[in-house]
Amino acid sequence: MAVSQIQHNFKPSVEKVAAEAERFSKEITDAQFFYVDKFFLLVSGNSLYLYKYYIDSEKPDDVRRYQNNSRYKLVKRFHQEAAQQITAISCVNEFHSYIVLCGGSNKTVEVYDMNAGRSARTMKDVHCRPVHCISQNKGSAFVGHPPDAYDLFLTTAVTDGIKLWDLRSDKCVRHYEGHANRFHPVGTAISPCARFIGTGSEDKAAYLFDIRSPSHLHKLLGHGDIISDVAFHPLHSQFVTSSANGKLNVYADL
Repeated sequence: MAVSQIQHNFKPSVEKVAAEAERFSKEITDAQFFYVDKFFLLVSGNSLYLYKYYIDSEKPDDVRRYQNNSRYKLVKRFHQEAAQQITAISCVNEFHSYIVLCGGSNKTVEVYDMNAGRSARTMKDVHCRPVHCISQNKGSAFVGHPPDAYDLFLTTAVTDGIKLWDLRSDKCVRHYEGHANRFHPVGTAISPCARFIGTGSEDKAAYLFDIRSPSHLHKLLGHGDIISDVAFHPLHSQFVTSSANGKLNVYADL
């Protein structure tokens, strides 16, 4: 008996590796779960990929636990012809929503309807620079909003502040300024109650805005470097900031 080929599941096959290399010609710049963990999204260059997947977590014995039966499948690829690169994406994973937002290097925001499998709207000239952060009003499991409240989202671009948008209109609802964002991309977030906006800043401080007012409410100090991202706690009145020096600060309403 002559063994000419050996196959096992510890290493992907050459054919599969070659297929993946052809599929992603550029690096993966972003990845997010979507539709309550039913799908996940990947960004590569100016393309958005929608995948469905199955993770095999049942390992009944010592032999079968080495078998990898997990799998995935490409559902659809969305290609932005007018943009060289997708610079930001946002989707809701906390509840069922078909909407995915993509910012492009051509200063646009593309609104995709994943149920229809197509672009529903192209918002042009959103900022004077490409959008580097999109934040949707995702609410929380501990708070409820009217359906119209989930149409609000934020976009951020270097040197052009933060803008609040409504999916039902192509016009900017409100423009927030006062924080420093001249060179480095900084993150933004909408609080679960949808009353406040948080943002990072290059002046080693974080800023809190009332969503109804363009001027900031609080300037949070105590950081040693640029604030690169921010987040709100889904239940408690807590606000978390992350700085470029690798430190986290947690603020609470006492």
